[in-house]
Amino acid sequence: MSAKPAILLIGGLDPQGCAGLTADIQTVSHHNCHPVPLVTALTEQRSDGLVNLGALSAEAFFRQYESCVADFDIAAIKIGLIPDRPIADCIVKIVERHRVPVILDPVLAASSGGLSVGLEVGEMIRQKLLSKLTLLTPNLLELERLSAHAQSIELAAQQLLNEGLAACLVKGGHAETTFATDYYSSEQTTFYLYQSRLKNEARGTGCVLASAIASQLALGHDLRDAVVLAKAYVTRGIRDASLQGPYHLLTHHRHPLSISDMPRLSYRADLIGKHFKFPACDKSLGIYPVVDSADWVEKLLELGVKTIQLRVKDQTATKTRSEIFSAVATSQQHDAISFFVNDHWQMAVEAGAYGVHLGQEDLHDANLLEIEQSGLRLGVSTHSYWELARALAVNPSYIALGPVYATTSKQMPWAAQGIERLQQWQSILADQYPLVAIGGIDVPRAKLLKQTGVNSVAMISAITRADDYQAVTRELLNVWAGHHGG
Repeated sequence: MSAKPAILLIGGLDPQGCAGLTADIQTVSHHNCHPVPLVTALTEQRSDGLVNLGALSAEAFFRQYESCVADFDIAAIKIGLIPDRPIADCIVKIVERHRVPVILDPVLAASSGGLSVGLEVGEMIRQKLLSKLTLLTPNLLELERLSAHAQSIELAAQQLLNEGLAACLVKGGHAETTFATDYYSSEQTTFYLYQSRLKNEARGTGCVLASAIASQLALGHDLRDAVVLAKAYVTRGIRDASLQGPYHLLTHHRHPLSISDMPRLSYRADLIGKHFKFPACDKSLGIYPVVDSADWVEKLLELGVKTIQLRVKDQTATKTRSEIFSAVATSQQHDAISFFVNDHWQMAVEAGAYGVHLGQEDLHDANLLEIEQSGLRLGVSTHSYWELARALAVNPSYIALGPVYATTSKQMPWAAQGIERLQQWQSILADQYPLVAIGGIDVPRAKLLKQTGVNSVAMISAITRADDYQAVTRELLNVWAGHHGG
């Protein structure tokens, strides 16, 4: 058994055990990581608010830190309540000693009211800590206080990025809106994560979210994936929250995620909550070759293939159009064929194709409203949890996950997903979306994947580079015989 990643949790102790370090410890433990708590303050707070911060002396705090790290390698740091300037100075030194992900949940005022942290702490965060953070997770009030920018959350987050912050996740859960919406901003990308608002107002959700993100980073996830997975964890915890005294407390458990837990991702604020209605396709698309010419489409349809995709790359617009229109005409001569055009959605609409398949970048640029109105089915590529969140926001006809195995068909910046990840996604999607596995799939792997219950397997080189493509195609179809239906 390998050791669990150790997470250094820096924050205040809530005497009622609802927020702060207590919530952090529970969260980290439920992510199969080891919590290493470092107390900044022995707070005095009740349901009517914070009455005393109870900051430790800088000397006592730093001695405690030395004990925390004496026997553990720290994999990530989560920072919560910073009660005063001397503790803030210590935290800067600690962060500088560890080259690990650092998440700061800037607790500048208790959500229950009462005392708040002095202005000098906010200034210290801006001047000394911002540039050392992996992610800052302020709520709307904390963002305004840190940025002194009330015009919009987008401009306020950008101001903090301009001052050296790497990434910001603005929590909008307490805003009076139909959807609970968070805003993520980094140098690379900006997007909105939203979910239907839940009835429960749970205590300590900010602590849990930041600790869950730190845990996911320690477990090796990309930051965007860590944010999406942590959001799902918090949503599930709020949905199952239990009443304890005057509070609803988030429930911690390790149950597999469900589709209702997953946030949706949109790049535009005006599309938050927009529900697209793309037509359904076969629940089981079966063997799904991806080919680069109308000639290949015709040859494979004659062998009995029922689902096929035309991916034309690096051709002139005239040649691409010719291939697409020819392939659509061929597909329409065969009964019950699910024919998808990759990327070129305008031509697919004009030609009257069955559907269009879009990668994440294409999805960003395409006019989804026009595709929806045309009646085409929509398939979407995904390679990560945040891309799954993006796909779910679009409500496509099917979702593809790849690469399941390492592939030589094209350069991939993603590691192989593996069967375990594939099965996890099947569990998340349940029966709501057909799941297509793609990447490095040949005949033996198709046989293996069929046993997992996946709805469809897509392949390129296994067929197009085969010595005898007809024999390979027939064998693949035989492997999936009886699996096709709708």
